[in-house]
Amino acid sequence: MSLDFFGTSFHSFPTLLWFFGNPFFIVNVLKGSCLTDGFEIQGTSTFKCEPKHSRKADDKKAFKSKHSRKAGGLRVQAHRESRLHINNCEDPRFSSKTLTLSIVRAPQKATPIPDKENKSFFALIIGINQYADALFPVLHGAVADAIAMRDFLKDILKVPESNIRLLTDSKAKRADIMKGFSDLQNDQRIKKGDPILIFFAGHGGETPAPDGWQTGDVEKKIQMIIPKDFCSNKTAGLVYGIPDISIGALIDGIEGEKGDNITVIFDSCNSGSGTRKSKTDEGTVRGASLANPPPPDIDHDLLGTHFGARGSRTVPGFARKGLSSHVLLAACNQKEEAQERLGRGRFSKALMHALVDVGVDKLTYASLLDRMDKIPGQNPQCEGVNRNRILFNSKAPSSGRICFRISMEGSKYTLQAGSVHGVTTGAEFTVYKDNPSIIDSTPLGVLVVHSSEDVLPFSTHLSPKVYGAVIRLPPVAYAAQSKAGEAERLVVVVPFDKRLKSLYEAFAKDLQNADPRRREIRFAKHGDPDARGAKLALSITPDGEIAFDILDARLTEYNIRQMHYTVRNDPKDIMPVLNSAAHFYWYLDREKKDGLVNTPIKFEFFELSSSEDKIEPKTDENLYKNAAVELVSSPKIAYGFKVTNNSKRDLYLNAFYFDNSDFSISSVYQSTTSGQFEAYPTLPKNGGFIPVGYGDSGIRPFAYSIEQDDVEIDVGFLMLFITSTNVDLSMIPQETPFVQGRKMTQVDVTDKKEPELVYGTILIPIIIRRE
Repeated sequence: MSLDFFGTSFHSFPTLLWFFGNPFFIVNVLKGSCLTDGFEIQGTSTFKCEPKHSRKADDKKAFKSKHSRKAGGLRVQAHRESRLHINNCEDPRFSSKTLTLSIVRAPQKATPIPDKENKSFFALIIGINQYADALFPVLHGAVADAIAMRDFLKDILKVPESNIRLLTDSKAKRADIMKGFSDLQNDQRIKKGDPILIFFAGHGGETPAPDGWQTGDVEKKIQMIIPKDFCSNKTAGLVYGIPDISIGALIDGIEGEKGDNITVIFDSCNSGSGTRKSKTDEGTVRGASLANPPPPDIDHDLLGTHFGARGSRTVPGFARKGLSSHVLLAACNQKEEAQERLGRGRFSKALMHALVDVGVDKLTYASLLDRMDKIPGQNPQCEGVNRNRILFNSKAPSSGRICFRISMEGSKYTLQAGSVHGVTTGAEFTVYKDNPSIIDSTPLGVLVVHSSEDVLPFSTHLSPKVYGAVIRLPPVAYAAQSKAGEAERLVVVVPFDKRLKSLYEAFAKDLQNADPRRREIRFAKHGDPDARGAKLALSITPDGEIAFDILDARLTEYNIRQMHYTVRNDPKDIMPVLNSAAHFYWYLDREKKDGLVNTPIKFEFFELSSSEDKIEPKTDENLYKNAAVELVSSPKIAYGFKVTNNSKRDLYLNAFYFDNSDFSISSVYQSTTSGQFEAYPTLPKNGGFIPVGYGDSGIRPFAYSIEQDDVEIDVGFLMLFITSTNVDLSMIPQETPFVQGRKMTQVDVTDKKEPELVYGTILIPIIIRRE
């Protein structure tokens, strides 16, 4: 007997039974049977093929009653009327019937953070319905959203109520909110690394930028959250909103004392820059445009002084750490409207459902957006260097698992990763229902890249590894690279020396048992044809250490021929360096020089200065000259850069610093993660720009210095990825294999033709000379 259900065929063993004199078939479909549109049978389900004379209405009623009940006492999240067709009933007493059943998918029970009482979790929760200024209409769901978040922390995550500060309406004046932030910074109960949540539901605002503020916005606007006592009337006494730059500085203060395990959630308009009108047909809009900007020196006392150190680092005197200090979840991008309906914010409600149904321990910040229900007219955003951490957890998912979303488009399997991510012919991807970096998930099958024609800039068409196999995908599915593709090989020149015997043996063994996801490494001897194009060689120092000789012409032209670091002559110390080098050179060599020929992009690099209330270029001099930037080594000189899009296309920016001195790759700027939603362009067309290291980008300035006394020159590479589609390149950064900690941090301080895809890179050498 076969069952046709949602287009999926199941084969089951029928049993002929008699009940009150009427025979019927019982067909068991086991728990976990996947349906093509993502619904799932949550328990062993019994379907009945009734006799010809049975009463259809009674049967239909019985089936609906049986299958519509809540599973395990949990709230039903999805409900679908569909048909079960039972055929091949050979007994003449039975007819082939199609019955209407109600099949539900019950949510999984959220798993609390594993503490009986989660005493190490702290939260500041703000919700404002009533505003003093008539410019902002009354809201009906902001306080309810705040209370729902408080109850979720208290009841599900078991956070003590004494650890949660709830500010609503009259208790959420500007001074109250500012004090709530500072109290988190000064709370002696909070230890370094403890999870901290800051939640705001209420009105947001957008206003012209004060004089001298760099925003990157074509319209020169800044964003802010609106406190209860906001007042635009000079006679009554002006009370300003809290600008994104002020919120960023407040969070930086918390991060300096308590660590970077900070989550910020904003359910308000213009929150897409986060740490950044009225009524609609659908509900109330949480925000408004303001005509008058705040004064340029607003909250200037929030700027502090912190100090940084080598390579590319952050600079003394700059207090803004920006999006490396926290992760931001925003209700919409900065040009959209956050709405509430039926007494709740649409974003907060969808967010809460995902947290409860999936569980915070099974979600990263980035993957959370894929688990949320669609919100009409809103595209939630996720920003922050640590977006791939597990929710409220300072730890990232298990390393080495690079996961991408995958879906069916017609008869093709489409991976949301392409050449910009480094996908090549021959690469294999194992498909899972859940993100395998977080949840132990049973593989659904393996897909492979058969041809270079299948690899597009931002996506790849995959085929089953086993010819003719069919892999049925749920609405949200993930693919983890399980085998590297072709041309992903690092050639290392290694001398023939008996002192390296253990390395040869370990390398041969590693070839047999190597992780297939890693970039391949190949040894070659000096003079071999295979050694052509090699960028790295090994040598033995007089004291028996292993040195790493540089063959990369981009560095040897500056007479840089050997890395400063050495390691012991032990395969356990050598192989991690080579694996890091393989990753480093693979992405450094992704340079695509011809990708921006018809896309005018302007790059400027400045020395910065700091005053009491702002950071800005010291002069108009552009230090980017002759396709390179030359600097004097100093840990005290601050730098930033500006990327301007003069094309007629909206674009997105990702930027990374490749430190040749230690093989580390640091994230300088990452575009917003939006998952299934649309992201607002980071480089808007017709003059949109991003100031990095100053202005409202949330990125600290950089300093470049040389630590070693015997080194006179150092060269790193700043690589800009410019794309016409928002892409997640969070797999690129890596720590140095030599020492703990990154070298580059951020410093205190109608038959319409599809537009051509844009993917190009700009590689900027940063040359640092000793003064």
